[in-house]
Formats: sequence, structure tokens, C-alpha cells
Amino acid sequence: MKKEIRIIGLDLDGTTFTNDKTITQHTKEVIEKATAQGIVVLPCTGRQYSGLPEEFLAMKGVKYAITSNGASIVDLETKEPIYTNYIPYEIAAETMEQLLKENTLVDIYINGRCYIEERLVERFSDFIPTPAIAEYFRKTRIPVNNLANVIRNNHLDAEKFHLLFNDMDLRAELKKEYDQNPHFLATCAVHNNLELNNITADKGTALLALADILDIPHDQTMACGDSFNDEAMLCKAGFSVAMGNADPEMKEICDFVTKTNEEDGVAYAIETFVLS
Repeated sequence: MKKEIRIIGLDLDGTTFTNDKTITQHTKEVIEKATAQGIVVLPCTGRQYSGLPEEFLAMKGVKYAITSNGASIVDLETKEPIYTNYIPYEIAAETMEQLLKENTLVDIYINGRCYIEERLVERFSDFIPTPAIAEYFRKTRIPVNNLANVIRNNHLDAEKFHLLFNDMDLRAELKKEYDQNPHFLATCAVHNNLELNNITADKGTALLALADILDIPHDQTMACGDSFNDEAMLCKAGFSVAMGNADPEMKEICDFVTKTNEEDGVAYAIETFVLS
């Protein structure tokens, strides 16, 4: 049964991307068919703007991106945010000081870029399982000496903290701590990470904010995702789609469970419910 959908928000890793971090030709073609019909299709990702994949941005008709778990909506033509929901710099600086005392790999997203304490670069191998991912981190992280002071002295409001762990007990402890912190929304995308956003920032709130900017009713929004940092988007969208490879909890809250990310699940959902 076709739905009246005018915006489609797509998570990237585990959703639009296959396991080897590529988008199949079929999925590209289906997304471009949707944009050709006037439907707004955009990435809704935990990545910062500078980490957005060119493979997605190069598709015809892709005009916006929700980044850093909903902390920012970027107009891809102007490369400027049209909506922000940031962590105030005083809280960001204080939190960075505290997190740097822990045995974790912590970085912070600011103005579309990702910054990391310089001394942590040599510890990538302690927290990152494969050389390919470690190389991605080296390319996308900007090393800074005394990062907390840089944030504080330059009044840099932050989009998101991202943490990786090799101690799962510490991860559970910090997740519990930040779940109770009134300044932060704590989510997880993979088994060994933790992501901290402003308490009111999530992909779902950003998706509906974009709908408001474009004067589109909320019930004409659709979201596809697979993990816990997609939960708010899947709950708030007018029509929600969980990937076949999604966490069981995400499948339970969605309107439809599509095929896996290895089986063009995004394309299947768009073809089934959206394309005329």
C-alpha cells in the first residue's frame, strides 16, 4: 500500500550502506527516482558534516543532511546549517576535561568537523578493531593540544561527543551516568561506543524540524534505521522502517521491517511504499 511520503530520512551505516560501507547501484537508482518525483531524501547520520560520504551526496536531488545525530541540518548547496541543537561550550569543555580522565577514546564534533586530543591519536589501535577504520579516524579527526581549553577559550558550542571503549564495564558505567545527566542524551550506535548529544538533540527532532522548514506535514515523513541512535527518528517519523538486520528493539517499534542492508532493504522499502 503506497503512503503519501514527502521526506525520507535514511541512516547510513547498517542501513543505506552495505557492510563494506558502499551503496549499491540499485539503491542509488531508487533514491534518485524518489528525488526525481519531488521527494526529499537525505542522510540522517551520527557522522559530522565533513565525514559525510560523497557517494551519497553525489546522487541527484540530495539537498540536505542531518548530521551528528540531529545536532545540525546542513543545506548541501550552501554548506551551511539551517538548524542547530548544540551542547553549550561551557558544558562541552567541562565534560571533555572529565572524559579525558577515563580509559576511552573520546572526540568531539564542532562546526561540522571532528576534533580529538592530540595524545589520543597514538592510542587508536587500543580501541579501533581494524586498520581501515583506524585510517578513517586519522583522516577525519583533527588533533588538538589541550582540547578543553580550545573549546572554552573560543566559545565553541559542540554538536556531539563520540566515545569508543575497550572496557565494556566502563561503557556501561558511563552510559548509566550520562543517562541521568540533565544536559545530555546518551545513545549507542555500535556495541563499543557511546554518543552524547544535547538533551533535546536527536535525529527525529531534526527530521521534523526539516519538515517544518519545508512546510511538510509530519505524517508525510518516513525514516529507515537499524540501531539505537535511530530510535527517536523511528518513533517520531510518520512512517518508520527497520532494517532486516536492525536491533530487535528497533524492529518492535517500527511500522515495517524491510530486507537487510545487504539486500537493498532501503530500496525495497522506498519501492514498496513510496514510488509511484
